[in-house]
Amino acid sequence: MMPEHYSNGVVNGRNGSHTVRFGAFEADLHLGEVRKSGSRIKLQEQPFKVLQILLENPGALVTRDELQSRIWPAESFGDFDHAVNVAVGKLRTALGDTADNPCFIETVPRRGYRFVAKLDDPPVEAAPPRAPAIILPPSAPPPARRRTLPVLLAIVAGAMLLGLGLLLGRHFTALPTPEFQRLTVRHGTVYTARFAADGHNVIYSASWDGVPAEVFSTDLKSTGARSLELPATQLLAVSSTNEMAVLQPVDPMFMLTSRGTLGQVPLVGGSPRQIAENVEWADWDPDGKTLAVVRAMADKRRLEFPMGHVLYETTGWISHLRISPKGDKVAFLDHPTLDDDQGVVSMVDLQGRKTVLSTGWESEEGLAWSADGTEVWFTATRAGLERSIYAVDLTGQLRLVYQALGGVTLDDIAPDGRVLLTRDENRAGMVGSAPGASKEQDLSWLDWSLPVDLSHDGNTLLFDEQGEQGGPTYTVAVRSMHGSPPIPLGEGMAGDLSPDGKWAASLVSYSQILLLPTGAGTVRRIDKDGIQHYGHRIHWLPDNKEIVFSGSLPGHRTRCFIQNIDGGKPRPITPEGVYICEVSPDGQAIIGRDSENAVGQFYPIDGGPPRPVPGLLAGDMFVPSSDPHILYVYQWRQLPTRIYRLNVVTGERQFFRELHPTDLTGLCDMSHILFSADGRAYVYSYVRMLSELYLVKGLK
Repeated sequence: MMPEHYSNGVVNGRNGSHTVRFGAFEADLHLGEVRKSGSRIKLQEQPFKVLQILLENPGALVTRDELQSRIWPAESFGDFDHAVNVAVGKLRTALGDTADNPCFIETVPRRGYRFVAKLDDPPVEAAPPRAPAIILPPSAPPPARRRTLPVLLAIVAGAMLLGLGLLLGRHFTALPTPEFQRLTVRHGTVYTARFAADGHNVIYSASWDGVPAEVFSTDLKSTGARSLELPATQLLAVSSTNEMAVLQPVDPMFMLTSRGTLGQVPLVGGSPRQIAENVEWADWDPDGKTLAVVRAMADKRRLEFPMGHVLYETTGWISHLRISPKGDKVAFLDHPTLDDDQGVVSMVDLQGRKTVLSTGWESEEGLAWSADGTEVWFTATRAGLERSIYAVDLTGQLRLVYQALGGVTLDDIAPDGRVLLTRDENRAGMVGSAPGASKEQDLSWLDWSLPVDLSHDGNTLLFDEQGEQGGPTYTVAVRSMHGSPPIPLGEGMAGDLSPDGKWAASLVSYSQILLLPTGAGTVRRIDKDGIQHYGHRIHWLPDNKEIVFSGSLPGHRTRCFIQNIDGGKPRPITPEGVYICEVSPDGQAIIGRDSENAVGQFYPIDGGPPRPVPGLLAGDMFVPSSDPHILYVYQWRQLPTRIYRLNVVTGERQFFRELHPTDLTGLCDMSHILFSADGRAYVYSYVRMLSELYLVKGLK
C-alpha cells in the first residue's frame, strides 16, 4: 500500500481529492490502488509511481530524467533504462495498453512518456513547497536550572548512541558497490555465458533479433563481439584447455534448457565432434578432460559423471549442473515437475550421495561454484519471476548476495571472483481471436498469463497467472474473449472448465485438486486418496461428474487416473509412465502418451488394451473439436505453427490454419494452443525472454 505523501513530492487531486478517473479506471492516490469497473487491479509500487507522475502532467511530456530523479534517484545497477522499461511495461499491462497503439501511455522515443487519455476529474498536481518554519524569538532566556536536566540527558543519550554505533560498526561494514560492465547491446536472449581460460575473453550463446542462437566471443579489453561461426548452436561449457561443449542442433525444452547432440569444438574454430545424443546440460571438470552431463533417458533425467556413470536420476528434470573446483562434487538445480522451474539446489558427490542444500524456490535458473569452492551461488526467487543471487555453503547456510530490479540470472564465476550474469525481462502472454473477430488481440492479464481452456462457444477463456502478482500458488481466472476484465476465481493452476461451465478445476502446488465455482458457490476439495504428486492438466469427462488427471502414488511412476468428483477414489486407466492424458473427441477413451512412445494411443475408459491413434505423429499436440472424430493437431515449438484437422478414424490430415507471431525477438516458446469447438475462436500463449549480459566486479 502506498503512503499519501512521497519524500520527492506530494500529489493530491484538486479540492483535496485523492481519486482520479480515466476511462474505466480510477486511481486512488492515497491508497496507491488502481481499480477498473470497481475491481482492484494488482499494480506494484514503482509502476504506480510512474502513473502518479504521469497524472500530474496529462497530455504533457514527462521525461525519463524526471522519472529517474523522482523514482530511481540512486539506481546503481547498469543503466536506468531497464528499470523504467519494466515499470512502464507492467503499468501498460495492468491498463490493457500497448506501446504500438496507446490509449493511455504514449512513448516519446528517446525522451519519455505522455499520458494521452482524457481525465474525468481535474488533473492532479504536485503539492506546493512547504513553507519554511517560522522561528519566534524568545522573550527571555530560560532559567539555568530548566536546562540542566535536558543537557545531561542529551549527553548521556549521545554517549550511548556513539557506543552503539561503534559496536554495530564492528558487525555492519558498508559493502563496496559492485561495478557493472555491459557486454551485449543487441535485442534478444542470452542463453549461456562462460569465461574463457585466459580470463579476459567471454564466450556466450545468444539469439538476436529472432534468429536462431549462435556462439559469440568478446574480449573484455576491447569493444564488440565476434561470431565463432557456429550457427544454430548453444554453448554449455568452456574447459580449462579452451574446448567448448555445445549442443547442435538445438531443441528448446523449457526456459534456458534445450536438448540436442553434445559436441566438442575448440575455441579457435572448426566443426563440433559429436559425443552423445539427448543431452541437456554439460560441464567440464577442472582439468578440462572429462564431462559431466544431464541426459534425457525415457521418462527420466540422468546426471552422469563421467559420461555413462549415473550419479543421480529423477522423473523431474535437472539444470545448470556445475562441477566443483576440486572436481569432487557436482551442484545442480533439481526440479520435480516438467515444464516448471521451481525446485531445490542440490549437490551430489562422486559416490552418488545427494545433499539438498536449499529448498522452497518458486523459480531457479543459473548456478556456479564460488571461486574457493566453499559455496554454491545461484539465482532464484521465492515468488514471482525476479530472481536474485544467493549463496549457500555446503552445510546449507544461505545468504543473499545481490538483488536487482527486474531480476538476474547467474552464468559464471571466474577464479578471481568476477561474475557473469544477465539482467532479464521475462514475460508470458496470451493472444487470441474471439468468434467473429477480424484480428487477434492480446488477452494477457499480468506478466505470466497462460491459457488453459476455451469454452465450447469460444467466448470464455480460462487461464492462470503464474507471475509475481499471481501469488505463491498462482491464480486461476476467467475472462471474456472479447476483452472484458479478468475475474479471479481462486488459487492454483487452472485445469479445464466443466462441461456445464459451472466449475473450473484447479491444482494447488501439485498436491491438491480444487473445484472453483465460476459463479455462486463454494470451493470443493477432491480427495487425494494417496496421490502424492499431480501432473499439470485436469480434464472433465462429458458426464460432468468425473475428472481425468495424471499423478503418482508413493514409489510409483506417473500414470493417468479417473475420479468421480462426488467422493470417488482415483482409478488408474493407463500403465505407469504415461504423463499426457487428454480426453478423446468422443469421450470414450483417453489419449495418453509417454516419453518412451512419443506417439499417443487410445486407452479405453472402460478397460481394454491400448490402440494406436490413426495419423497421430510423434510429438503431435492435440485439441478436441466438436466432431467426435476430429482432433486439432500441431507440432509444439515450431514456428510458424501449422494446425491440422486429424480424422482419428481414417488418419487423414487436412490443413486448417497457420499461426505466426510477427515479432520473434526473444520468443522462446509458443504453445497452449486452444480452439473453440467449431474452430472459429482460438488462443495461444507465448513466452518472451529478453536479456543483457554483464560482467560484475565486487560481489561478495
